[in-house]
Amino acid sequence: MAEQTRSPAPRRVNVSFSPPTPNGDLHLGHLSGPVLASDVCARSQKILGNDVVYACSTDDNQTYVVTTAQRLGVTPEALIQEALDSVRTSLDLAGVEVDLFERPDAHYTEFVRDFFTHLWKHGAFDRREVDLPYDAETGEYRAEAFVTGRCPTCLAHARAGVCEACGLYNLPGALLPSDTATALPTRPVSIWVLDLERYRSMLTNWYRSSDVELRPDLHKVVTRTLEGRLPYIPITYPGTWGIPVDWDGPDAPPQTVNAWPEIYVGHLYWPQRVRARGRAGCDEFVQFIGIDNGFYNAFVYLALKLLAVRHGLPVELPVTRTLTNQYFLLEGRKFSTSKGDVVWAREYLEKAGRDRARFVLSLGSPELQQSEFSEQVAVNTLRDRFDIPLATIADTLGERLSGRSVDAPPSAWWATAIEASVRRFEAAYDLEGFSIRKAAEALALHLEALALRAGQVRADDASDVSGALLFLWTLRTLAWPVTPDLAAAVGEAFGAGPVGVPLLRDATVPPAGAFGALVV
Repeated sequence: MAEQTRSPAPRRVNVSFSPPTPNGDLHLGHLSGPVLASDVCARSQKILGNDVVYACSTDDNQTYVVTTAQRLGVTPEALIQEALDSVRTSLDLAGVEVDLFERPDAHYTEFVRDFFTHLWKHGAFDRREVDLPYDAETGEYRAEAFVTGRCPTCLAHARAGVCEACGLYNLPGALLPSDTATALPTRPVSIWVLDLERYRSMLTNWYRSSDVELRPDLHKVVTRTLEGRLPYIPITYPGTWGIPVDWDGPDAPPQTVNAWPEIYVGHLYWPQRVRARGRAGCDEFVQFIGIDNGFYNAFVYLALKLLAVRHGLPVELPVTRTLTNQYFLLEGRKFSTSKGDVVWAREYLEKAGRDRARFVLSLGSPELQQSEFSEQVAVNTLRDRFDIPLATIADTLGERLSGRSVDAPPSAWWATAIEASVRRFEAAYDLEGFSIRKAAEALALHLEALALRAGQVRADDASDVSGALLFLWTLRTLAWPVTPDLAAAVGEAFGAGPVGVPLLRDATVPPAGAFGALVV
């Protein structure tokens, strides 16, 4: 029998994913990327025995909420509430067990305003006159979702902020107009900015001293950004949508906190709300994001964190891992709610089923490179690598080994297979090289090996029977982060009722009950 896995001392781990903009439901791009990856990560850290908080919120103050509401002819508030309800339903259907998923409230707003005002009072930001697109008809400055054009770095079509193609930052007034006839003229206006070049040494020293390895796409964003002068990032924008601040006095034109820097403060606030219920702080923070958020995480959020510590805010400095994913494509186009290029998560989950959707989306997740969603490829993959092996296992073992128990050490073949599979899952779940693709592949190979070997089990050999049953039993733990329903079905097959989180250190401890039937 494989030696029991011994976990190190429990760590306090916070896990989150990019807060979804409440301008629609989750689509498969969200689910296959940061949402599912964060859930598998939170679950995997739980089976390792760690103290995990998994929290997130909607990103209500993004201008995409306003532009979508205008397009749909509804109020932003109505759109936000409808999206919140839809996202919660989709998370539940997907088995995403988040501890807290809320929308910003008055207490959150106060927390964010106090955070940025504290840094402003300590001189962390600079007042600067910048050129922003100006709509003379409405008398409003335009930024972020209101501004489109060509990225000045890679020439891809982009909205103001970060280019989704190359991941680099652009100011609203820096985009190359796509249509010069309709492009808004720019007008100078004073705003508050975070001048990253001012903090270059602080940022570069952090990266020099950090031993956390970045995924290749984020490493590229960091390297390319550091090659030139670091940009300044608007901390405030003129306007009324978002969290207002009155740093220029009550008689000055209204300004609100830029929603992108605001996200960092949400990373502090939401897990803190969970841990405030009598739980300690955090040793490690794992954030799952699309690469289009990579620049903000790598530079803006890091600068805000270090400045908060420098200026006396009660901010921890846990080990921080930012795990990016590339884009999930639909017929060659990036999934996009605002553009209507989507397959909705809820529709796919209802059609495919929770475990089957989690498995196939994990297996094809665009965590390191872009991947294309094809309904037919997904159907074939599920049939060949999930459905048929599971049916074979259930039928063959049910027919040959029903009523048998793990009452002997496994044979050499099964002992080796158990050890190999446990190690493969451990490698996928380890934060140093965490990968839901590797976890799903480990699950597929585990099922494949058991399906192929099940018909060869010698019923008169207790070691062979025990090995086969123990190999199946380990899935109660190993599969729980990826396919929780399968893990529960394996437990029920041995008469084990719900026990909460199965621990990896107990994965190879034989079940107390006899094998009955695996219902899948």
